[in-house]
Amino acid sequence: MARLFALLGLALVVAWYAPGPAGAAPRAPHSFEDTSKLAKEDVPLQTKAVVRGKNKLCCGYPLVGDQEWALRFYWLALEADYDETVTITLPRASTPRAGACALPANRWVELYTLEGLFFGRVPERYACSLKLEGSGLLRDGRVVNYTGPCKYGYGTCFQQLDLTDFPFGRGAGVRPLVPFKSVAVDPRVVRLGEPLYIPEFDGMVLPDGSIHDGCVRADDTGGGIKGKKLDFFVVTYGNFRVLLDGLLGVTWITPHVEAPRCEYLRDL
Repeated sequence: MARLFALLGLALVVAWYAPGPAGAAPRAPHSFEDTSKLAKEDVPLQTKAVVRGKNKLCCGYPLVGDQEWALRFYWLALEADYDETVTITLPRASTPRAGACALPANRWVELYTLEGLFFGRVPERYACSLKLEGSGLLRDGRVVNYTGPCKYGYGTCFQQLDLTDFPFGRGAGVRPLVPFKSVAVDPRVVRLGEPLYIPEFDGMVLPDGSIHDGCVRADDTGGGIKGKKLDFFVVTYGNFRVLLDGLLGVTWITPHVEAPRCEYLRDL
């Protein structure tokens, strides 16, 4: 009898691991995956996110099926991170040195406002990062925002922001960016000002040790943000590396709308 059970167990194991029908095509990965931002920062992508701390109670209504929305990150570009002496001594997690803005440290450019007023002289790799992120902090404490292409200096113009209203930069229109709460979306898909519940964020440990409640708000847009894609504002590049490690390379999320727990973020 024992021998019979052993044979049956072996048969089940073989059946479990047996390949599918001959000639069956392997399951195709997401063909629409956007690897633009993370690839530029030399970050390997995972096919699916590992859900951590997910609230088991459904909060609102999902916009897509489970983990079918692309997640990317953005932050304030800090001029101090691009000093030649700093980038040599700081670890990889502090300053982006790969991707589109991997330029020589000794190349400098001049920045101007849209009106043609001189704004400052900065390393070109910092100007590149500032254009990519949209907002930045200059070495002298000024917070600046990208305002579009222009015919002066570097060819991209910027505007100084009021620190009282925009301490972390400005999103779409006059919306201030809020650390770990603001996200950039395609406004044709998600209305600006709309709170979203992200179950993959619920319970996430933030760099300061606090716990995220899963609630974010659509405060920003971007030229590269089309359709089912969301950029999460994490303040600094160092925070981006910490969160990416904590989320185990998360690249797909499941945004929910009309979540009661996130109504506190809705515009009044």
